[in-house]
Amino acid sequence: MSTGTATLKQDLSGTAKPVAAVAVAGALTGAVIGGIGGRLAMFVLRLTSDPALRGLNTDDDFTIGIFSGATLFLVIVTTVLGIIGALVYLVVRGWLPERSRPWLFGALTGIVGGATVIRPGGVDFTLLEPLGLAVAMFVVLPTAYGVATSLLAERFLADNSVFGRSRAWIAGLVLLLPLGLFGVAGLAVLALVLAAVLVGRAAPAIASRWNSPPVVWIGRVGLVAIAVVWSTQLVRDAVDIL
Repeated sequence: MSTGTATLKQDLSGTAKPVAAVAVAGALTGAVIGGIGGRLAMFVLRLTSDPALRGLNTDDDFTIGIFSGATLFLVIVTTVLGIIGALVYLVVRGWLPERSRPWLFGALTGIVGGATVIRPGGVDFTLLEPLGLAVAMFVVLPTAYGVATSLLAERFLADNSVFGRSRAWIAGLVLLLPLGLFGVAGLAVLALVLAAVLVGRAAPAIASRWNSPPVVWIGRVGLVAIAVVWSTQLVRDAVDIL
């Protein structure tokens, strides 16, 4: 095997390993916290709400109080969303202080996720009771997802993890295939992340600029701006609901 071919294989595997590691982390947290946790939250709200709501469809077309094939579909969707969120974490993790990464990423996903899920009107945040509990749970769930994803991703990204010592990363790449369910957007996210990691391996000088102090601070300002915009929306919707 030529030196060039060996170097290319090393670059490709070096690119794939971190992507696969965070994909597995995001898939697990997305499925467990987003999918199963989301359905359990709805089950709790069914118990605390008017029994007459049983069998009624929610805003996302799930039947209240019934675990069906739609539940499996929800788990699949939240798994894919979990992978996308983990890929975003891989891109921005260098902008977050190492010791605070789980809590900062959790705060960000809690704000964005809560503002996305919590919507005034409809069934979920009108008829289900108590409304305060409904709002709280659907902020806590995406927050827990962000914290868990960061902790699990960092563990999988470690050199002594199973992804660093074996070829388990190859199986992890299979989890990226469902991103096609989100069409061009999902594939674009994957392509951008792969390109960024590959460039980082092939051109360390360029990668170092991504984590250079000016870029890090610009990135942090951008993340703060995102948090402010989405938290404003979240607070407005929560006030309207409560």
